[in-house]
Amino acid sequence: MPKEQEIVGSAGRDFAMLERNLLSHLRLAVLLSLLSSSLLLHTRLPTPSDPGSAQTPASKTGLATAIIEVIAAVAAIAAGIWEYWQGYADMSAQRGFLRASQTHLAVLSVIGLVVFATCMMLISKDV
Repeated sequence: MPKEQEIVGSAGRDFAMLERNLLSHLRLAVLLSLLSSSLLLHTRLPTPSDPGSAQTPASKTGLATAIIEVIAAVAAIAAGIWEYWQGYADMSAQRGFLRASQTHLAVLSVIGLVVFATCMMLISKDV
């Protein structure tokens, strides 16, 4: 009859994975807030052919987009913290936690759509 043994070797690796995921969410939030600040300040990187193209004219859609980006940044932080605590609780209870929840996937999918829509908007016109 097989003898059940406690798994102790992967606990450090699993905890490091949880921390990496949380730090990835925080990095995404910082990038979203940087994009929001850029939209609020109406700044854009200049093109090499036209050095004077760094300033863009003010528009009303820039403020609305910046607010959406800040909300997405807060949602990314909340999703990261929630995933961290769920994974930590599963690791403490010695349950498998390699599969993310559907709620986390839905939140990150919405954030991905916000980023994609913002990129398309910035490419198509001056914000």
